[in-house]
Amino acid sequence: MFKQAHYSYSCRQSKNHLRIYHVDLDRDFEKLFTWMHQPHVAKFWQLNLSHNELLAHFKSALAMSHQELFMLEINQQIIGYAETYHAPEDRLAQFYQLQVGDFGIHLLIGEKNATGKGHSSLIVRGLSDYLFTQQMAERVLLEPNKEVAALNMLERKLGFSNLGYLKLPEKMATLYAITHQDFYRHNPSEIICDISSVPIVRLHFPSFPSDDAVNCWIRKLDNILLHHEPYVAISTFDREYQFSQTARKVEMAWFKQHKPLLAKYCRAMLRVTTDTEMIAKLNSSAMKKGMPFRCIPVSSQELAMRQAKLILNKERRTNA
Repeated sequence: MFKQAHYSYSCRQSKNHLRIYHVDLDRDFEKLFTWMHQPHVAKFWQLNLSHNELLAHFKSALAMSHQELFMLEINQQIIGYAETYHAPEDRLAQFYQLQVGDFGIHLLIGEKNATGKGHSSLIVRGLSDYLFTQQMAERVLLEPNKEVAALNMLERKLGFSNLGYLKLPEKMATLYAITHQDFYRHNPSEIICDISSVPIVRLHFPSFPSDDAVNCWIRKLDNILLHHEPYVAISTFDREYQFSQTARKVEMAWFKQHKPLLAKYCRAMLRVTTDTEMIAKLNSSAMKKGMPFRCIPVSSQELAMRQAKLILNKERRTNA
């Protein structure tokens, strides 16, 4: 049973959603075994092994601290598998000069009915976003077999640089790379404003949001206030979420216009952070004086959800 995703990504371009889950062999092995024996996977992965051999392979892979193994879900269907790895600790370092901040991706789409639908773009975008925002990658690499036509879009659509062919023991690979800054320049982010669980609102501010993304977020904030009921917001931030000067002015104008309503309905903004400077800023007297609601630092999303429910329960008891 798949529960809370390890990471989620909403693709502004395709409007599709990717969720990734850490591999659990008790849950996932039979599906992985089936996929590895599919002709379109076996041709490139060469892991169409016996049951015991493949199980041993995955147990060994899970024991390697420099990589993570994921099941991939797109629009509520588990369709594939991926590995992310710190490249300097991987065998790739034997064949190419790498940098400390290099991370790599291996991926496959196992479900036959999910192939040929452009999902590879979403998966690469989502996993790259995960590596840049959660693993602090400076560069993301892919080294697919040169015959994998589906990944030709890395250069054409996603902005990756083609670094040429790389001879590996089992394949002739095409090596692709993209830097943190170039990735977000070619793949604009979307601000997530989830109001499906009002009175708890979930906000996520990604790296380099575009002005269009900020305008869309502002429109969703209007919808929150239209509920005319108390709510709590939980916000998470990637490391370079700064708005442009134009977008910042739009945000400030909206905030000034709606400050009375924010004071009336927003019971708290819970910001998920462990950054000491940000915690000090949120707890400062200037922040408490300037904001129409409480800004509370919380160390994890789980604690934020728990605290949001406590605040709302207290609100209900007070008004009962």
